[in-house]
Amino acid sequence: MAMDALTPATDAPQPVFVLALPKTYTSVFGGMLGQHPGIMGTPELNMFVGETVHDWAYQPANDVLFNVFRDGLLRTLSQLQFGAQTVQTVQAAEQWLVDRQNWPIRDVFEHLRALSAPKILLDQSPIYTAKPAHILRILEAYPNAKFIHLVRNPTGWVKSMLGWQRIGPVLLDMYAKEEQGLNRNPDPVEIWHATHEGIAGLLSQLPEDQWIRVQGETVITDTVPAMRRVVEFLGLSMGPAETEEMMHPENSVFAGWGPPGARGGNNPDFLSDPRLKLKTVEQLPGLLKIQTDAMNVPPEALTFARELGYE
Repeated sequence: MAMDALTPATDAPQPVFVLALPKTYTSVFGGMLGQHPGIMGTPELNMFVGETVHDWAYQPANDVLFNVFRDGLLRTLSQLQFGAQTVQTVQAAEQWLVDRQNWPIRDVFEHLRALSAPKILLDQSPIYTAKPAHILRILEAYPNAKFIHLVRNPTGWVKSMLGWQRIGPVLLDMYAKEEQGLNRNPDPVEIWHATHEGIAGLLSQLPEDQWIRVQGETVITDTVPAMRRVVEFLGLSMGPAETEEMMHPENSVFAGWGPPGARGGNNPDFLSDPRLKLKTVEQLPGLLKIQTDAMNVPPEALTFARELGYE
């Protein structure tokens, strides 16, 4: 393909975007979905944070977390364009992007979509939920894409973020800076509420068959029914063979750490051990319970959480 030309992925299926906060089981969820033979699962691409490749490379999040938001796209391009993930292919992928730094980011995504066809390209980048503008950019590029709104119990999410050494507090601060209309930094529960309420508002404007909401807790407890619901929403089948593949995200080419130059691309805990760590369905009620005795949950956040199925 010429550097200044692009063949649109006209025959490729519409992409799927997971909209979720960090630490909402996105790595596990995306890893499982990506093992379905009809889906191209990728690391976190983080592409739609700006209009061009240059915007992607110099997104502010890279300044606070040592360029880790670049790794997912570099690994994906290394694998799909150059056939492997090695030091050499990562360097080739980086040069490929440097040569196209003024390209609209949608053109690069279209290239990945064409390389993924006939599989559905899945993008599960939590950073898109940091700003409504990111999601609006996706909708402008792909008005017919499908969306999965992945949620987690607010008190469980806050506990997980605060316990995520070094990374959690940095991400919470990044989300807090995006909140408008407050004369103080919002509490983590307020970040959870504002982010998910914003996602819900945007998705409510789409046709009902274009989006689905999934409780992350069901993915790790009532796994097969939860994943079957998602797979069928995407118009795919999930028989015994597909189910077996999806239960082994560790078999993905993107499981584990990448080569030097693009080591990450997902939650570091998942990269260190991408095998499933499931809980039992009997544990689900406890995971859905809002722990108001552990932290203050404002009434409006509590009401919204209950609308999402938390108790």
